[in-house]
Amino acid sequence: MDVVKEVKLLKYQMSLMKHMINTEEHSFFMFAIDHEFEEGQVKAFLKILGVFSCRIYGEDISTWYQNDQLFSRFNLPLDKLYASEQPTLEKLKSVVAKIFYQGFELEYLLCSLKKQFIQAEVCDFFLQRLKTDLK
Repeated sequence: MDVVKEVKLLKYQMSLMKHMINTEEHSFFMFAIDHEFEEGQVKAFLKILGVFSCRIYGEDISTWYQNDQLFSRFNLPLDKLYASEQPTLEKLKSVVAKIFYQGFELEYLLCSLKKQFIQAEVCDFFLQRLKTDLK
């Protein structure tokens, strides 16, 4: 099968899968599909949310150093990523821009993660900051 036919087939299969996915239960996965996120992007971002969770709650981050090559392609400075202070909304925006290379509403990303119960506390932390930032 030639490349054009394979791409058309994959697009059709993706379209079918989108109809099968319950958006309410898998809102982040649908967000990732709609924005064409790559696996490495999703893995890196979810790991960063875990790091931010540790930073928010003052937990030890040393165990998070295990898979640093995950971040290398995104040019993320590890010393700033693994800093012990509270993460900021500006830092989250910077990380999102470096990982996803595209613009979208950060609130939608955070809400889709929260609806799927992925780092819901971290999402709440940043959603609160977004609300106060908009005032």
